[in-house]
Parts: sequence; structure tokens; C-alpha cells
Amino acid sequence: MSFAHGSARYSRPLCWLLALAAAPAAAEGAEPDAALTLDEVTVNARHREEPARTVPIALNALDGEALSEAGLFRTEDLQQRVPSLLVSVPNARYTSYGIRGLGSSTYNDGIDGSVGVFLDGVYLGRQGMSLSDLVDIERVEVLRGPQGTLYGKNTSAGTVNISSRMPTFAPEGSGEVSLGQDGLRQYRGTLSGPLVDGVLAGRLTAYDAERDGIVDNLYDGSELREQNRQGLRGQLLWTPSEAFSARLIGEYAWQDEQTNVFTASNFSQATRERAAFVGYRQLPIDPYARRVQQDQPNTIKTLQTGVTLELNRILDSGATLTSVTGYRDWTYDADQDGDGTALSIAENVAVQLDHHQFSQELRLADSPNEHLDYVVGLYYLRQQLNREVGVRFGDDAAAFFLGDRPEIDLLGITPGMIPPSLLEGAHQAFDGEQRTDSRAAFGQVTWHATERLSITPGLRYTRERKQGWLSRSVSGLAPLGPDLVSQIGGALLRDTTLGGEYYRRDSIEESNLSGQLALGYEFRDDLFGYASWSRGYKAGGINLDVVGPNVEPTFDAERVTSIEVGLKSTLWGDRLMLDLALYQADVDDYQALTNRAPVNEYAPPIRDNLINVGKVRLRGIELDGLLRASERVDLRLGVAWSDARYRDFDNAPCSPESAQWSCDLSGERLFNAPEWSATAGVDYRHPLEHGLELFGAVDHSLRTGYYGSLEGGAGSYQPTYTLTNLRLGLRQADRRWEAELWARNLFDEGYITAVYAQLGAGDYGVLTGDPRSVGMTLRTRW
Repeated sequence: MSFAHGSARYSRPLCWLLALAAAPAAAEGAEPDAALTLDEVTVNARHREEPARTVPIALNALDGEALSEAGLFRTEDLQQRVPSLLVSVPNARYTSYGIRGLGSSTYNDGIDGSVGVFLDGVYLGRQGMSLSDLVDIERVEVLRGPQGTLYGKNTSAGTVNISSRMPTFAPEGSGEVSLGQDGLRQYRGTLSGPLVDGVLAGRLTAYDAERDGIVDNLYDGSELREQNRQGLRGQLLWTPSEAFSARLIGEYAWQDEQTNVFTASNFSQATRERAAFVGYRQLPIDPYARRVQQDQPNTIKTLQTGVTLELNRILDSGATLTSVTGYRDWTYDADQDGDGTALSIAENVAVQLDHHQFSQELRLADSPNEHLDYVVGLYYLRQQLNREVGVRFGDDAAAFFLGDRPEIDLLGITPGMIPPSLLEGAHQAFDGEQRTDSRAAFGQVTWHATERLSITPGLRYTRERKQGWLSRSVSGLAPLGPDLVSQIGGALLRDTTLGGEYYRRDSIEESNLSGQLALGYEFRDDLFGYASWSRGYKAGGINLDVVGPNVEPTFDAERVTSIEVGLKSTLWGDRLMLDLALYQADVDDYQALTNRAPVNEYAPPIRDNLINVGKVRLRGIELDGLLRASERVDLRLGVAWSDARYRDFDNAPCSPESAQWSCDLSGERLFNAPEWSATAGVDYRHPLEHGLELFGAVDHSLRTGYYGSLEGGAGSYQPTYTLTNLRLGLRQADRRWEAELWARNLFDEGYITAVYAQLGAGDYGVLTGDPRSVGMTLRTRW
């Protein structure tokens, strides 16, 4: 939710924890002071500006300026304000969003996100495309639950809408500099104003963020997980008449970082035996020490360019016709130490993804009379993903992979007796492509049956077509030698480690009819209730990985049936806002990734394969509250309880420690679905003499523990953690300038943000959250 105080705007999920602070004033029955009331929160969730308290959707509206002031500049930071949102960013390729426990990891390039991310009305086809800094943002709206009758792209879990600020005809600008620990340097700036008075305005926004590495590489003394990213957004707004406007947006974002670094959280017994055989001393398991031994670089470079054209025309009937055209290119280029060690095993994994997309949305919205509002639209999206993955093996690979074989020990074979040429120089090449065409027609009508009762039905028809191919080739193998190891086990080692030639071409084509029905009732001017039923859909797809036995090359669509009831209220003379939502969502054919154990003692593990889980159920309660306790103090709290469980999953992969191939996980909790999440905060303002103001804020967030992988192996559990951020500063009362000291992760909490299955079955690496960071920020506005 958002509210204003003076000329400033704040964005907060809500608070009731400290509501007793206002109880004495309420008990006295005194008339509320106008300065103590919260401003109306307006949202554009249904493509029209309206009060959030009368929208029959569970949502959080986050003000862009407040996010900037809190130092929340990236989409993964949004979860510190939205308890039901979980964002995991191992890297741009593997980014995943989840809402209410439902969300797909993009560890497999063939899967779409369950949460749709939109930037200025354009759907971002790869979730990693959303990782540009949130700079010069007007608002972020997080809609919880299936959304499909309002937006071009259907989503089964929810939607994140990001809206940038528009050009202005009054000159304005802002600048910001942040300096902090570990060499942090952040620069942001915006200029906006008229180019032709009353007709053409422009806006230019740029940012540059750098930070030194926070992970020590003991192999060569380097520091990894640095930050180095830049971006630019330019806009033109043309308003030749009151009935027509055109907005053109051009974007450029660049990232070049050594950041794809996972610290070990578990070694399987096989990996321990292999390391002992070749005489390699592994680092102790201590992810929070932030230490690795890697002899190869871990670089990621991404480049994103995009153009958006939004046209709005008010027709003679009063209806508004909107066209949103978007084109985006996204390139991901990464080099990774494939084995994560100082050994030369899978010494380099090179990945290049090229994603191109074009989208067109036509939308007509109108309120022909006081009893009716509607939105209808047509949508088209075309995507093409080209993928190249290469794995190069080194001179330690053969001895390492044979190191746990009992026959090696029985025959008295030492590492020096195993020819490196069995695998050294071998190269696996995985090439692939996927083309996607999506077409949809959607619409939603709100009938105001009475002054207090509204009925909102919606319908959507979707047509999806995907075509793709995948190949694997192996090259660089030396001839097998005459020695005992080569003759006895060389061919088997190569076959199980490298595999042979592989080619697969697949396609799917499907259609879906989905919809929703919502009832809203205004019990009083300050109390709104709603109940909704919705049907969400996410298309099936192609498993863009080499599939093993019992895994299909394609996977089915994910369907969600959701029921929700909620209350939205304002209390104590508009000083307190409370939102409550209860929901249940039943998911059929939930799309999930597995990391299965090897099918036999010689085969490698099967990683990143997509399957459909029969049935999943999500239940939960969400409470958001915001209180203006006094003219100087604002309080907020958001709490989400989630019970996300598999209902029918009797063919699930077992944890790597199990001797079984298949397990029954029915009734168990979903992975990446914490049971409790909460956010809370206090904002304080104290006026001083000479037009100055002292300000401070404390922000706190909590998540209880959960597994980060479906199979739930040792080392894949992410423990409960809490984060606390602190800010204290001095500013001019009209916000012309601000000087602020801040501390993020104030108590230096160790926590895990992502889990990754590594080289062998049962080997896991984790991405740890940032340690405590202290710094200062200077801002100016004009």
C-alpha cells in the first residue's frame, strides 16, 4: 500500500503489530487530525486508476520513491516488502519468482515462469530479464493469485507489474550517490522536461552500480561475486491532443560480473571418496565462510535492449483504445567452473542464450455508465530462444570419476595409473532452439449491481504453440590406449560420463479457456469485502535438456483453481489500513524440476529434468496493515502463512541419500515454499529548525526454513532467517536534498537465497545472502 506525507510518498505492506500505539487517542474519541490520515491508495491493476481498497484482488502496491529511499533497487529486494513473494536469483538464467508457494525455477530453459513479470505493460519472457535496477520507478504492483482476464500473458501464480515514471512537461530531475562497504559505488540520475511545450516531453534515466567481491577464492586469492551493472532508459511522450498520446521507451541494460559462485553445502559420499582417491582436500562445509577453491572463472555477461510503444486514443464514445507494442533482445553469456573445485574435472561450462521477443496487445476499456466497467483485449507474443552450452573436461576427470569404484581399489590401481586422456580434452556441446507463439483474447466486466455490490466475471481464451530441438555431440576424445584401465573401463567411463550423440525435435500445440468470477461488497465506507473464483493456466512445453528414463521430452500445462475471500478496511479515522485474505488453490500438473539419483551405479545423476506433479494444494492467510501512529511515526506489518503441499506425488524423486529410485511425497510440503513470512517497519520524522528534518527507519523481514530443491537432499535446506535494515539521515523538509547513513543486514545474519545441485548426486551448492553492509547516500531533487 502507499500513502503520502507532505510532498513525499511512502510504500508499505501494512502494519498492525504496533497498532496499540494509537489506542489511547482512539479511546478518547477525539476527532482525527487531517495530518494523521492516510492518503488514498490508487492502483492500475485493472487498467484504470481506482482505490486499492475497492479492488477484489489481493495485492501490494509499492511506491517507487519509497523503494529507492529504502535501498531496495532490485526485484529480488521486493520480497522484503511482500511476504507472499519469493524471488530466487542464483544468476540471471536461473531466476525464479514464487507467490504463495507456487513458482517455477528456470533451471531448465524450456519452462515459463508461474509469476508473470511486466515492465511498462510488456511481458518479460525470461524471468532473468527483470533484473535491471529499479530506478526511476513510479510503482510496483504485486497481484497474488491467477491473473489472466486483464493481461496479455496468462499467469498461474500471480503478477508483478513494474511501471516507470513518465516524462513530465514541468522540468525536474534527481541525482543520487551511494558509497558503502566492500567498495560499493552506486550512481543514479534522472532528467525530465518539455522538448516542445505542451506537445512533446522527454525523460532520461541512468544508473551505474559496482561492488567488490564478497567470496574469497583460495585458489588464486581473487574475490568473486562482485557487482558491475549499468543501465539507461530514454522516453518520449507526445500529446498532440487531449484525445491521443504516444509514449516511446528505449532501454539498455548491461551486466558483467564474476557472480555465478556457489559455496558447498553438502558433499555426497561418492564425491568424498573420489576426492580422497585423487588426493584433493575439500574445504570444510561452511557456506557462510564464503570461501571457494576454483581454478576457472565464473563470469556472467548479460545485455538487454528493448523498445516499447504505447498508444492511447480516447474514442468519440468515451472508450479508451490502448496499443502496447514491445520488442526485446536479451543475451546471456556465462563461463562457469563446472566442478566448483581447484581440480580440472568439468573445468569449464560455457552457456550462451539469445532470447528475442515481440509482443502486441490491443485493449479497449470503458465505463459507459455508472453501472458498468469493462476491459477487452487481444494479445500476441512471439519468442525465440537460441541456446549453446559447452562442457570441457580436464586432466583430472578420469581419475576423479573412477575414484569411488570398488574394483579400482581391488585391482590396486592408483590415480597415476589412470590415463588422463580417457576424458581430457573431451567436449560436450548442447545446442538447441525453441520458438513460441502465444495468442489470446481476454475480457473482464464489472457490473455495479447496487451502490455497494459489484460483480466481476472474466474470460480468456489462449492458444499456445511451441517448437524446439535439442542436440548433444561429443568431440575431442583421444584413442583408447593399451593399458589395463583403458581396455577394461575406458569405454564405459566415456559412455556414462559423456553420453553419445543425441538429437530430439518436439512440438506442442494447445488451447485453453479460463476465467474468473469476483463479488465485491462495500459493507461500510471503510469496509470492503470480496470473494473470488479464478482459473489460472500456464502452457506446457518442451524439456530443453537430455531426458533420462521415466522423464518425458514434453510436459503438460499447469492449471490452477483458486478460491479467495478477503476484507479491506480503514479504521481509526483513516489512520489504520488492514487487508486480510484467505485462499485455497488446487494445482493440477504442477510443473517442477527434479534432480534424480543415477539409474545405476555407473550412470551420472539426472539433473534439471521437468516433470508434472499430479496435484498440489496451496492454503494460506495473509494480513497487511499500515498505521500512522502520529505525525512523526508510521508503522507497517505484513504476515503470510502458507500451507503448500503435494496432494498426489507417488512417483517423486527421492533424496540422494535414499537407496530408492522413487518415493511418495504426497502430503509433504512443497519446496521453495516457506510456511511463515513477515515484514515489519517503522518510519520516523522529526522536524528541526531552519527547514530541516531528521528521519530514520527500521525495516525487518523474516522467512521460516524450507527446502530449496524438490528432492530435499541434505544441504538443500534453507534455514529460517531474519533481516534488519537501518537508516538515519538529515534532509531539507521539502526533500531538495538528503544525507543518509544506512546499514543493511544490520546483525550480519547468515542466510541462503538459492540452492543448486552440483557435480554429483547429493552434491549441493548454495548462494548466501549479502553480509552486513554500511554506507551513506546523498540525494538531491529539483
